[in-house]
Amino acid sequence: GASTTIGNYVLPPLLGGWAAWQASDQASAWQSKVQIGNTEKIARAVADFALDVGLIEGACHEATLQVTPWLQDTLVLVAAPTHPLARSTPATLDDLREAVWLLREPGSGTRETTDQALLPHLHAYRRSIELGSSEAMQQAAVHGLGIACLSRWVVQDKLAAGQLRCLATPVPAIQRQCHLIVPRHKQITPGLQAFIAFATAFATTPGNAALLQKH
Repeated sequence: GASTTIGNYVLPPLLGGWAAWQASDQASAWQSKVQIGNTEKIARAVADFALDVGLIEGACHEATLQVTPWLQDTLVLVAAPTHPLARSTPATLDDLREAVWLLREPGSGTRETTDQALLPHLHAYRRSIELGSSEAMQQAAVHGLGIACLSRWVVQDKLAAGQLRCLATPVPAIQRQCHLIVPRHKQITPGLQAFIAFATAFATTPGNAALLQKH
């Protein structure tokens, strides 16, 4: 299982490497099944033994799970180039408080990180639109509906194309830790152990940072 940002932007190159590794190992047969949802749903499914392993970008609140730090992610504040705050001078906190915010739903790792980073400065979102996926948030931002706080993995193509712009604000840089989760009391099969080892190596291999910038 993977939370939505990881599932859409990190899992494809990870599984591409995994499939290539399996082929080079001449495995006789193997199948993978992927479930993508928000962090809360993936953690719950792993805790319920419905999934063998989860890759999540939010904090894990399930006490029965073993949580291992995995990749690091950066979140950025973005808006369309035509947005009033997409200018060379930094936006003020008052500007941000008056803006329309594009937000993920509660239970999303992106929403939890956004709340933790922004609400100490903004106190509340006075005007907001809640959307069920990071891609929907990105498209809404491209069309000028408001400001989004999204993973750089999500927005890098739109930034490069000039469809979005990072905002200069007094809010400190937003970093988050992604995690790999498994049940504490699950018997780890050799196949699952091999995948966990591969995912761990993927996160610590320097060349994969560049690979993720292309997806």
